[in-house]
Amino acid sequence: MPSSVSQKFDLIVIGSGLAGTAASCFAATRGLRIAQVSATGGELAFASGLLDLLGVYPPHEQRPWDDPWAAIAALAAVSPQHPYARMTVNTIREALREFLTILDGAGLPYCGVPDRNAMLATATETLKTTYRVPQSMYRGVLALQEKRPTLLVDFEGMKDFSAGMMVAVMRPRWPALAALRIPFPETFPGVDRQNLQLAEAVESPEVRAALADAMRPHLAGAQFVRMPAVLGLRSSNEVIADLEARLGVGIFEIPTMPPSVPGVRLREALEGVLMRQGVQLLAGRRVIAVRDGDSRCTEIVVGTAKWRETLEGEGVILATGWFLGGGLMADRNGISETVFGFPVTQPPTRELWHRERFLDLRGHPINEAGLEIDDQFRPMGTNGRPVFENVTAGINERRRNRQHHVRG
Repeated sequence: MPSSVSQKFDLIVIGSGLAGTAASCFAATRGLRIAQVSATGGELAFASGLLDLLGVYPPHEQRPWDDPWAAIAALAAVSPQHPYARMTVNTIREALREFLTILDGAGLPYCGVPDRNAMLATATETLKTTYRVPQSMYRGVLALQEKRPTLLVDFEGMKDFSAGMMVAVMRPRWPALAALRIPFPETFPGVDRQNLQLAEAVESPEVRAALADAMRPHLAGAQFVRMPAVLGLRSSNEVIADLEARLGVGIFEIPTMPPSVPGVRLREALEGVLMRQGVQLLAGRRVIAVRDGDSRCTEIVVGTAKWRETLEGEGVILATGWFLGGGLMADRNGISETVFGFPVTQPPTRELWHRERFLDLRGHPINEAGLEIDDQFRPMGTNGRPVFENVTAGINERRRNRQHHVRG
């Protein structure tokens, strides 16, 4: 029989992605006693590091918006039940301001223009509309806007970024681009160059000196050098400043595929904030059972094979994510919510989950699966009423631009 303990909290947050971690930060700054539970603790490693608000709407038209607040107004007019429509604009603005202040205080500043989205190129040779960009990437927004002469650099053995391919695709829009592939100064086991290994290695001054020596003969009038987002795991600002001093040009990163170094930076910065605030981070614990009484969730039982803990909380935030985060699970019988068993709004049959074309701009109906919520973000039961008075659901970043269903 596993050992067990019992603890009481003001708030229990289930999930450690961006929604759950931001919720824990907000609650911690207000003096609440919090436990954040996560089965893996690694969800943010899959985040790009960018902070979206609303950049493309409606999705099937792929219409980009310079003004995210105008985009939100357009969305709310069409979908009054969408989570954005359930909050005031001032509430959203204040939450973003507070979150950006938290990140800045954690040594991870973000940049952007007031009330405007930014556009930057990605490693997949596409343009991304987003709201706030890590400082390490922001020069890329300016370089793209002004079409500055830029050298794109990648490393031999990288599989998720090709400078040459990006130049070929982007040159009609951005003529002053050039590509360079160089060997990385250090070797690692295996043939692949893993992003996290590269990021740790670049924190060495000797590695940075070797990189600068390899790039310097190829600058040829470039005003910027663009590199994959591996410029330091915990000290990216210092790494970039050092490379800029060695080369005499601006340096910026391009977001890459997971595992994402900017996502890991975001996770470590926010975890540091939470630990300093006294939040209990219970990583590697799965929710085993949920106990309820009088329309309230009274206890959450979490644990491992050898240890169980009973958490009592005045409130619970469900922020377990979509399929990747484990919040939803699909089988032959349909889609289910994995913690509480809340009803999931979904297509009536599996045959209707996907459209015929994989890249259909309308998206696939399965992407609209999620929980119905009320105005207080409480998941609804089949009777049209909240299942628990004290359980709320986080907004799923993947699905904000679609319908009004939510999952952490």
